[in-house]
Amino acid sequence: MDWNGAYRAHVDAVSAGVERALALARERGEHLDGIVFHAGSLAHYHADDLAIPFRGVPHFLRFAPLGGPDHLLLWRPGRRARLVCVVPQDYWSEAPAGCEAALEEVFDVCEAPDLARARVLLGELGGCAYLGDSPEVARMLGVADRAIEPPALCAALDWERGNKTPYEVACIREAARIAGIGHAAVREAVHERHSEWEIHRTYLAETMQLEHETPYPNIIAWDDRSAILHYQTKRRSLPSPGYSFLIDAGARARGYACDITRSYVRPGAHPVFREVLARMQVLQRCLVDAVAPGVGFVELHTRAVAGVGEILCELGVLRVPISEALERGLVLPFLPHGLGHHLGLQVHDVGGQQVTQQGDTRPPPPEHSYLRTTRDLEPGHVVTIEPGLYFIEMLLAPHRSGADAEAFDWPLVDELVRCGGVRIEDDVWVTEQGREDLTRPHVPEG
Repeated sequence: MDWNGAYRAHVDAVSAGVERALALARERGEHLDGIVFHAGSLAHYHADDLAIPFRGVPHFLRFAPLGGPDHLLLWRPGRRARLVCVVPQDYWSEAPAGCEAALEEVFDVCEAPDLARARVLLGELGGCAYLGDSPEVARMLGVADRAIEPPALCAALDWERGNKTPYEVACIREAARIAGIGHAAVREAVHERHSEWEIHRTYLAETMQLEHETPYPNIIAWDDRSAILHYQTKRRSLPSPGYSFLIDAGARARGYACDITRSYVRPGAHPVFREVLARMQVLQRCLVDAVAPGVGFVELHTRAVAGVGEILCELGVLRVPISEALERGLVLPFLPHGLGHHLGLQVHDVGGQQVTQQGDTRPPPPEHSYLRTTRDLEPGHVVTIEPGLYFIEMLLAPHRSGADAEAFDWPLVDELVRCGGVRIEDDVWVTEQGREDLTRPHVPEG
């Protein structure tokens, strides 16, 4: 792939989106001459001089995939954007990597040792907006308080980020290729019953990532821990019994994330749980195949809930017909998260609940309040499709007594709680014709 050519076309497309966003902001009373995009400020732990691992501000990174804090990009309509790379003269820390040649092809690039000098290189900024994480930096640059992340402009830019350019899609696809190397090694480690800690180390080594470089903390879970949705402990002990396993781990490429989950069962796993995994794999592929332009994500999530309900009823976990299980809300404890979310520079990318460029939102239904995406799918969107089915005692306990108690096979549930849960997740690009699964070619099922 011609990365430089794709990147140049990407910057042109992003610039056109910024022009549209400024026009929409103007219609809503935000009259701005341009925008200063800030890479973000380095933060430190409370009462400590130890820096928190830095992550750049996504609106800056969409223009300039440049590591390190404090870089500034000044964008004005009709002018070549100026990128000031802040490279501190500091012997304590490694200087950020220099600007790639591709940046110099599309921006007026210069360097400064600190923000004070960067301020001089940018010139007068009084009529500009500031997008970044530090109001203090914005004021130092001379940006008025009313122009610090103005809401109409931010809403329009968030909307624009929902439609990925071919360059952005290629970055996510490359991230999936990298993650696929790690997932392949993990499949072998699961077969050999390695500890969570060992599997985590294997994944990092195979993907050549440091822990703070992954797009999100890896979830590496044996048995019942696979039902803790954001499980973080990496146990050093060998799994016992080691019948079920879940990994949720991704990678980054040029700042863009992939987000991939796979579940496995080993010999000795409960036969019903084994069947749960097999049927969830089928359901997940059906949901991926349903992704297309114009499809409502809320409706897609509702299909996922119904599919999980059918599995529970057909396998005897629930002892009522599927229609009754859905009507009484008995499926919801088994799927306590949304079907997926938008994906890009952020794992949970912005704009998922927006329905207009002006920032109007569509809240999720009350019974699915955790659903991150309610926006209808359009060509250019990239979303995760990640149905799950879990046996979580905290959510099941309220049903053990009262009117719903007879609807559950509690002896079976008690056995399945030890197995944890199942989640299968792929990243799907919505195309003009339908969809492309960006991750499945690199991370097949186990």
